[in-house]
Amino acid sequence: MTPAPTPTSSSRAAKKNRERRKRARLAPPPPAPAPARVDGDDARGGDREAASSARDESDEEDDDDDDARVGGRDGDASDGAHIERVARTGAYGAYGSTSGRMSVEDDEWATATRTWASLFRVLDANGYKRKKIWAPFVYDELAGRRMKEAGFERVVHKRWDFFQRVRDAPFVKSLDCVVDNPPYTGKNVKEQILRALVDADVPFCLLLPLGVLHGAFVREILEETRVQVIIPRKCYVFKKGGTEVPFRYLCWLCYKMNLERDLYFIE
Repeated sequence: MTPAPTPTSSSRAAKKNRERRKRARLAPPPPAPAPARVDGDDARGGDREAASSARDESDEEDDDDDDARVGGRDGDASDGAHIERVARTGAYGAYGSTSGRMSVEDDEWATATRTWASLFRVLDANGYKRKKIWAPFVYDELAGRRMKEAGFERVVHKRWDFFQRVRDAPFVKSLDCVVDNPPYTGKNVKEQILRALVDADVPFCLLLPLGVLHGAFVREILEETRVQVIIPRKCYVFKKGGTEVPFRYLCWLCYKMNLERDLYFIE
């Protein structure tokens, strides 16, 4: 019987190499080293984010370059750094800056004649040109004049306490409707105004944020079958002494106005 050959040193070395290669294939890869932090990384990261944000804003502007104000009250206001904060005073807050910038605490603005004119075209088509309209919310005391310039013929616009005057039954019965751009930044002001008008049983058309249609209080207060909406592409408004600026994402919420259609899109 021939004895088995004795392994040579070269065969043993080859065996060890095969075993090492097998272990190398089975072993998990080593973790990647953490990137070294260098002073200024945070700043560069912020610059990259700012550049990305700027590109996004530029793309939005390209979609509609004549929109000075997008997604809120001011195009610049989409950047929080440009939001002007105005301290509130009283129930509705201060009127805020006349610069036309967005004010977080106060959204009381004067409505431009062209905005009234755009609304007038719808209401005139529905017979409201000669109706008696109450515009109860006074800012610069000129809304009545602007509404008449837009085409409305009978507008009552005086500095009265709204919540007292709306309970004056003989006066309310003399009206055909309420049309106005109310203040609504005070706590629950939108709800209080809507409840007062519904309790007085007077038709109304109010300029409000489009999101109010999602509000639970609106669905609670208003009868759905009597609600109609006019959605403008833009509403031009201004602060006292300021220039006109276009707002978006607003709507004219109409109740018991008996318009021919339930939904209008206007300029």
